[in-house]
Amino acid sequence: MKKYDVVVIGAGPGGYECASLLAKEGKSACIIEKDENYIGGTCLNEGCVPAKQYLESATYIAKQTYMKECGVNICDMTLDMPTLKNKKDTLIEQLKSGIKTKLKKTEILYGSASFLSENEIEVNDEVVAFEKCVIASGSVHRTHPTLEIDGKLILSSKEIFELETIPKDILIVGGGAIGCEFATFFHSLGVNVTIAEFTPNIVPNEDDDVSKGLKREFEKKGIKIYISTNVISHVKKETTIEVTLQTPKEQLTQSFDFVLVSIGRAPNSKELNLKNAHIKSEKDFILTNEHLQTSNPNIYAIGDVIKTPALAHMAYHEAIVVANNLINESLHVSSQTVPFVTFCQPQVASVGKNEKILKAENREYKSIKHFYKSSAKAKIKGDDGGFIKLLIDKNTDVILGGAMIGNDTTELIHQILIAVNTKLTCKELGDMIFAHPTLSESLWEMVN
Repeated sequence: MKKYDVVVIGAGPGGYECASLLAKEGKSACIIEKDENYIGGTCLNEGCVPAKQYLESATYIAKQTYMKECGVNICDMTLDMPTLKNKKDTLIEQLKSGIKTKLKKTEILYGSASFLSENEIEVNDEVVAFEKCVIASGSVHRTHPTLEIDGKLILSSKEIFELETIPKDILIVGGGAIGCEFATFFHSLGVNVTIAEFTPNIVPNEDDDVSKGLKREFEKKGIKIYISTNVISHVKKETTIEVTLQTPKEQLTQSFDFVLVSIGRAPNSKELNLKNAHIKSEKDFILTNEHLQTSNPNIYAIGDVIKTPALAHMAYHEAIVVANNLINESLHVSSQTVPFVTFCQPQVASVGKNEKILKAENREYKSIKHFYKSSAKAKIKGDDGGFIKLLIDKNTDVILGGAMIGNDTTELIHQILIAVNTKLTCKELGDMIFAHPTLSESLWEMVN
């Protein structure tokens, strides 16, 4: 029987970061990953990285019209899907190689992990003992009640990366971050895109003005959006799928080449046999305290498998917190100031307190906005839609949070992140000098 100081379950962003930090500090660390081809987790293999690679490629095509207006004489651009797929695969392998190098001091066991007791795990009929354990098993695609993924006509965000042809029509079920990013990608390629969202808003975690702003921009482009809408039935044909939607106003049936199901992700904990290790869970989410300890104090949990935001950068942060706890034997608290970013076009981003939270807290606040219509740089870049919003404490002038929709907001949001974390006031922001012409100066303009 093998024994380690720390066993980490899962080699996604949280898992490999935590294991690497522990090994670097001299801990005997083992990482258990179900599949050798899945090193890097969802983010690297079928999430953040490949999606952004696809979106970056689509951006060039989407800007053709504006480039011609600026005098750039180009032939009509087209996208070769097999070439893009190969580029994506190469990128993943390059990054995966870097992760494996990072884990060179860590033993890796491949197979499914299952708790036998409070300090033992079974992997491929082998028993592994530990003093401490970190669960970073990630998440899986949330299943739809009527649309079962078949990899042919009904796809998840995993199978979508295997497409080698561009469809004519696609239905995206789910208008969250993943759905909106793929809507942007396919629309840029000339695909007829329809989104069906169950809730009253797309990107439903954002404030209403951001959600409505994105819906308006999408519909300007020609993307069809049905909110408060259910898929009630479907019929598969040889090369198409016929789907019936129940909207608030009517029932309608339409044929599509593919359906992409993107209704979120569920914690990947069912196969771990948590009860054997006396670990409490709720709806498959592992319960933790502020130090990320489970009900078994020798076992921690991080990433998508707990109730914190299911984001790679959140998992990285939690990995560092837990590694510090285990290395220094002190209990650090996990910070919750985390930026949310959606790489659709226009981009959407937010950080800190939003209006929903502030209203629930009965906090006295004010909201100020600056629209990109007045930004020289936004116009230069060919897209002046969207706005920046700051939420400010009425009594102290401290910036509490903010949201953005428009050009490069997934980068700009970090300026508001710094303002929130440093408790910057609007006056202090207004006293700074921003370069011109930039998108960043919009933050300065809105407080002056």
